[in-house]
Amino acid sequence: MAVWGTFATQTRAYGIEIVLDALDEKAADERIFQSTKIIIMSFIKSKISLSALFVLLAITFTGLSSNAQRLESRKPGTVLEQLEQNSRNSIVDQVINYAYRFRGTPYRYGAMSPRGFDCSGFTSYVFKRFGIELDRSSRGQIFDGVRVKKNELQPGDLVFFQGRSGRGGVGHVGIVTKVNEDNTFHFIHSACSSGVTESKNTESYYSRRYVGACRVL
Repeated sequence: MAVWGTFATQTRAYGIEIVLDALDEKAADERIFQSTKIIIMSFIKSKISLSALFVLLAITFTGLSSNAQRLESRKPGTVLEQLEQNSRNSIVDQVINYAYRFRGTPYRYGAMSPRGFDCSGFTSYVFKRFGIELDRSSRGQIFDGVRVKKNELQPGDLVFFQGRSGRGGVGHVGIVTKVNEDNTFHFIHSACSSGVTESKNTESYYSRRYVGACRVL
């Protein structure tokens, strides 16, 4: 009994950390993670036997494995990569839907409120809602994220254009809302002429002024 007690104590002290760390990195379902924590904590407090612990963990990990296989069958990449992408997609959808709320808001130079936005004021206001602080100028915002190529754009990316003069560097910014199979894209922005609106990069005004893009999500 003394040997068994020592073994159980060591298992509680050592095994709990390993199992929970593994679950924290690989759990495809938060409910499975939480239920497993409850099972292990019950064992630590001696509310269930070691044999019962193994049985319950086997059932839990079987559910985890099944959930992981379902994720793997949907798209390529590891389960963690899929979960990260799914999480990003969810946030991007929220960002875009929030940006859409302000369609029709007038353009106001230097403004950053629902009463009026300039281009960088609009992007700053939208992303700040989700805890992301951007530089106040469009010239600065291009350095706020990871630069991405035009053929690698995704919804939620920031896209940059030359200003109205058509000369020099960055002078305008918007948020990608949709990317088409031919790599053309739609973006929402605060335009001088129409306020917050959605445009296409194929429009002549923007097609010849495109500068680049960055990803902040």
